Amino acid sequence: MINRFSLISSLALQMNGMEIPGLGYPEVLIKLKEEEKQKKSYKLVLDFRDGALSIIETNRLCEEVHREFRDLSEAEVDYLGTEINDHAYDENLDIHCEKCNKFYRPFCRLHPLFKIPDREPRKEELSTKVYSQLTLPILFRIEESKIPNAGLGVIASVFIPIGMVFGPYKGIKVYKKDEFKKDGYAWLIKNGDKKFYIDGSDPKRSNWLRYINSPRHEDEQNMIAFQTNSRIYYRVIKPIRIDQELLVWYGSSYGGEFVESEDGGKSKKPVKNPFICTPRNGP
Repeated sequence: MINRFSLISSLALQMNGMEIPGLGYPEVLIKLKEEEKQKKSYKLVLDFRDGALSIIETNRLCEEVHREFRDLSEAEVDYLGTEINDHAYDENLDIHCEKCNKFYRPFCRLHPLFKIPDREPRKEELSTKVYSQLTLPILFRIEESKIPNAGLGVIASVFIPIGMVFGPYKGIKVYKKDEFKKDGYAWLIKNGDKKFYIDGSDPKRSNWLRYINSPRHEDEQNMIAFQTNSRIYYRVIKPIRIDQELLVWYGSSYGGEFVESEDGGKSKKPVKNPFICTPRNGP
């Protein structure tokens, strides 16, 4: 039997150099002088007690409650968690933390984020499956949704902790709604006075995120979408258990909106998650 926690840890360790805008580490940290002596060392871990990612000092690592993902230097940790005032917020650099209800650069130190990249399909596989399904990470499977009449959905094959990030959402860049091939698969991206849409309705030109459905009520929601660097990412806000379906709230978000909610209000830092359920049907 596969050790599912070992599977996710092994994958995470392979992602040591992966970055996304606003979630990576600056060049100055990558090129730290070898002679620079670090006083402390840290670990990015999964804390089983709350099902979330956490940053701890190495000497506090406990195998009974922690699963290690990667090492972090003191300089890296010191860089994380710079609080940003609302007026200084930069969507290319800063990410909102729901727990703290604040913006941080690049993200909150107490509630860290970690990106898992899409799978890269091999050329010979494209004749057997549609491209979007081939981008699915090994942590998940695509099958009939647990929500009636919702079509296909994404199901967790391993435990997915709070703080995991997936994306960006891929599709065709369009500027008018009448260019959509199918309703229910497009995000509105706003960048200052400019706006455009990412239409993921074509499974040959999108990625696996298009198969994630919307929850029927707030208690089902376990992911939220956010915008950074004019792209949409999904992050886990509740622990996702094995065989549980991934469900993201399709409504106004921090800088991006699902097109069916375009007429609604948008707040970059709401007091609480303004849950809006937008049904999505079809494969």
